[in-house]
Amino acid sequence: IAFERGDLFFVFNFHPCNSYTDYQIGLSWNEPMRTVLDSDEGRFGGHCRLEHGHGNAFPPLHGVDGRPHSVKMYLPSRTLQVLAKARDLEGGITVSVADSFLAEHGLRSVADLTLELEVWIDGKKQTKSFKFDKSGCVVLGGNFDATFALKGLDGSDLSCRASLDGLFRIYFPGEYCVAGMGYLFNGKPSE
Repeated sequence: IAFERGDLFFVFNFHPCNSYTDYQIGLSWNEPMRTVLDSDEGRFGGHCRLEHGHGNAFPPLHGVDGRPHSVKMYLPSRTLQVLAKARDLEGGITVSVADSFLAEHGLRSVADLTLELEVWIDGKKQTKSFKFDKSGCVVLGGNFDATFALKGLDGSDLSCRASLDGLFRIYFPGEYCVAGMGYLFNGKPSE
């Protein structure tokens, strides 16, 4: 099953055992597409066979099945993939911290914080640490999504209050701010 909703393209292979290589699927857009989510990711207990599509765009091809354009994809059995236009994913993510968050946790400045980004490499979860720059930001230029924790000077977790596991999650590029008791909003701090 393949369908478009808004600016996203959803592709499902529900077959219990057949996988398809270079499967050509018609779509409306004549531009490169990138995977933003797939059910084969390690975080979902998958086998990480589709990582290439997260970092590399699928080039647009000629029309097929009555659609003006198409892409070729690998479709492992029992998987879902969600694609977005590559241009919509440019620019990366910028995370800043509002003064209200610092005050809530008794911190003097963002220099007292570390952002620990979850990354999946070869199917294993790892962590990359980032310090906030002089302007109070961490720029994740190559990322269009991010799952991260904030740590204080002593290594204590400064959790996201809107998440059961305390992690902050961003799903699309842009500027984001952590504020108050630990919530995330789209935009820059207004303080």
